[in-house]
This record gives sequence, structure tokens and C-alpha cells, in this order.
Amino acid sequence: MQKIRPFFVSSAGFFLDGYDLSVISFALYFIAQEMKLSSSQEGLVSSASLIGALLFGFLADKVGRKKLMGVDLVFFMTFGITSAFSQNFTQLFISRLLLGIGIGGDYPISSTIISEFSPAVNRGKYLVASISLYWVGTLVASIANLAFLSLYEFWRYTFLLGALISLPIILLRIKLDESPRWLASKGMLVTEKFNPLAENKGINGIKELFENPLLPYVLAVSIVWFLFDVASYGIGLYYPLVLREFAFPSNVEVLYGTMAISGGALLGYLIAVSAIDSLGRRKVLLTGLGGMAFLLIIGGITKIGGFLLVPYFMTFVALEQWAGAVTLFYPTEIFPTSVRSTAQGFATSVSRIGAILGVYFFPSMVSSVGFSTSLIIFGITSTLALAISFLTYKETRKKELEEISLGKIILINNNNKK
Repeated sequence: MQKIRPFFVSSAGFFLDGYDLSVISFALYFIAQEMKLSSSQEGLVSSASLIGALLFGFLADKVGRKKLMGVDLVFFMTFGITSAFSQNFTQLFISRLLLGIGIGGDYPISSTIISEFSPAVNRGKYLVASISLYWVGTLVASIANLAFLSLYEFWRYTFLLGALISLPIILLRIKLDESPRWLASKGMLVTEKFNPLAENKGINGIKELFENPLLPYVLAVSIVWFLFDVASYGIGLYYPLVLREFAFPSNVEVLYGTMAISGGALLGYLIAVSAIDSLGRRKVLLTGLGGMAFLLIIGGITKIGGFLLVPYFMTFVALEQWAGAVTLFYPTEIFPTSVRSTAQGFATSVSRIGAILGVYFFPSMVSSVGFSTSLIIFGITSTLALAISFLTYKETRKKELEEISLGKIILINNNNKK
């Protein structure tokens, strides 16, 4: 019970992110018509919420995980409400931008908390299961869209629902215990298992993240995540639009197709949950990225379309989750406690740049080179991510965080200098 409660309370942030991004991806078609948005404005509205991780990651290492766990979602709730009442592009864009500070900031805090509370023997299972709630959120969003679809400006109700769902989560997070590992890193808790030396591993400040010998690892995990997000979000936020354009004329059919894709993602996560601590992070990541690259390139070459897009995307997202889960939580395993959330926040921020690029340019890319060629381009980015991962990612399964911490590299260097 001690581990289950922080797991569900922390994972709720992924649920809200999945709900929010799924809602906006379906609603954007209607919002664009009602507010007469240009294609550029559509891209800005879609990508506006994909920020916020770096600041919250840094603060979580400074003042603690617990203190920020509710604050980030206050942003989500407040600006989810203002999004619902937006009357024009400017109001909607600013609301989505500020909402993104909260939901983006939740990534480094939530994943760090789950990593620090989970037992080494099945830590991967906890981490993958938490991220799977993103797709539970997308499924709930599709149900909400179906429920409100017949109402005038239905998207306002779905935005409001997301804001209301976040309120009980905020209240539960206030009662969450502080991470014992963070307390130990600050000298506030000293036991045989948790102590400042074991947690910090020679890291004296955040600036050491961006110096040798840690910098290459920071860049590696950030670039792989960046490349993954280019394809993942570039396509993922447009599933409803792609199905509407290339498969189904009916909005209801589009929603059912989107729900089926969410089901494929959840199936992928169920398999990943059972594999992550047996096969290990490296094999799961390489299988996921390899599967993504293969499907995207083959889909582009064969010019896939029509109703086949649903099983195609179901298979794609199932494999995508294998890669997405590891790229998201891997930094929380390899960096010392004192800079864990900052490293995660930095990697998340870099990844979100990739997400923004994919989301912003996908519509214009489809218009200029076509849907099939766009799939091939995303397949190439996935192939690059696969190559870098193969060269840089090490196995971390069933090991204590203190054992796999990269901070030990600094300790070895310092000892060699003596």
C-alpha cells in the first residue's frame, strides 16, 4: 500500500496529459472552423501545451518533489477552464500555453517520484504501468467527445471536464509523502539504505550535469527522446484528422477508430509491463523503435490508407509504447537523486521541442509532400533514434538506483585524481 498510493497519485498526471492532448486533437477540426483559424494557428494551438518540464524539474531537485506535485496541476486546472471559455485564437493559445507549463512540468516530477518509490526488482513494471495511464486518458477523452458531440461547441465541455477531473488529484497529492531518497540527498534522512553519499554520488550541483563526464549521457537520452517524439506526437496528435481525411467521413466512425487505436496502445503497454523487468530496458526500447521505423517506412512505401489505417495505427502505437515508456523513464534511473528531476526535466524539454516540431509541421508536410512521404520521413527519425539507442543505452533492470547512478563516474574520476 505504501508504494501503490504514490504510484496512482503520481501517475494521474500522465492520465490528464493523455486526456488533454486527445481532446484537443479531435476538437481542433471544429475549433478551426468556428474561430476561422489558419493552418499555422492550428499548429500553434496543437503544440502550445507541450512545454513546462525544465523549470519544474529544476525546482523539484531544489525544494522537493512533494511541494510541487499539486502546484503543476493547478496550472492544468486553471487554464483548462480558461481554454473552455476562450473566444478567439489569442485567448485559446495563451490558455493552452499556460496549461502546458503545468502538464509538461508534471512529467519530471511524476516519473521521478515513481522511480524513487518503486522497488528495484520490478521498478520497470511500475514505471511502464504509470505511463500507460496516458492512453487510458485518451480513451476517456474519446468517450467524453462522444458524450458531448451533439452539443453546440461541445469541446468547451470536454475541456471543462478535464479541469474538474484534476481537482481531486490535486487534493490527493497534497497528502503525498516526500521521497525518502530526496530527503537523504539533502541530509534530512540518514539510514543504512538512504544517505547523502549514496544518493548524490559526488554531484555537488546541477551544473555538473552539463559537464563531462555526464554531459554525453544527458545529450544521448535527450536526443533519442527528441527523435522519438518527432514521430510519436507528429502523427499521434492528428489521428482523428488522418482518419477523417483518409479513412472515414463520419465523426462517430473517427471517434471509434481513435478509441481502437487507444486500445492498441494499452495492449502494447500490457505486454511491455510484463516484459520490461524480464527482457530489460534495452531490448524493449530497441524493439519498439525498430518496430516504429519499420511500420512507418513500409506504410509510406505501400501508401496505406482507408480502413486499414486503424489496424495499422493500432499496431504502430502498440510498439510505440515500448519505446515511449523507456525513453520517458530511463533518465530517472541513471542520474543521481540530487539532479534526477533536473535531468529528467531537461530531457523532457528537449523531447517536447521534437514534439512541437512534429505537431507544427505535420499538416504542412502532408500538404506539400503527401501523407505517405511524411510517414517515411518520420520512419527515418525513428531509425536515427534506434541507432543512437543501440550505441548508448545500458541495461538497468532489477538494480537499485544507487547502484546504477552515473554519479559514480565522477567518484571514480575524483579518486583517480588523488
